[in-house]
Formats: sequence, structure tokens, C-alpha cells
Amino acid sequence: MTSDTLSRGLFDLVGYMLTSARGLVDEPPLYGPFRLIDGASRLCEILAQEDEEYKGFYKDLKSKIDGRKYTVMTDTDTFINLMDELVYDFTKKLKER
Repeated sequence: MTSDTLSRGLFDLVGYMLTSARGLVDEPPLYGPFRLIDGASRLCEILAQEDEEYKGFYKDLKSKIDGRKYTVMTDTDTFINLMDELVYDFTKKLKER
């Protein structure tokens, strides 16, 4: 990823975070966790292109998030389980470091 591409990706992420924060004022409570999970997915996409050591981890995390993040609208338990799995996956990777 070039410096310009990285800069653009991070700029877009900041915009997403700011507009999400504002949107949360009027959105249902579970949209907060959804927005954070979606933001993590977007960041994983950027990091997978930048960090060779953790590239596979970021790609796997993004795939898991993107595969089930919209369950927030249809199946709250599945969405909550997704968040639990993501924390577990991250903690496991952290211990490997």
C-alpha cells in the first residue's frame, strides 16, 4: 500500500467514525456495537495491506466480521456471539505475541 493509499484509507475511516458517532445519537442501542465492529473490519482491511506479519490474522478477522455483522438486525444472539468470538480470537493472538 502506498503512503497515499494508506492516508486515504485512514482518512475514510476517520470520516466513518465521526459520522457513526453522530448517527448513534438517534440509532438503536445495538448499532453502537455494530458500528465499532464495522469500523474494526475497515481497519483490518487497511492493516492487512500494511502489516505482513499479521496480514492473515487481519484478513481472517475481517472475513469473520463481514460474514455475520448484519445479524445485528435479525439475530441479536448471533451478533453477540460474534463479538465474543472476535474478542477471543484477538486475545488468543495477543497471547501468541
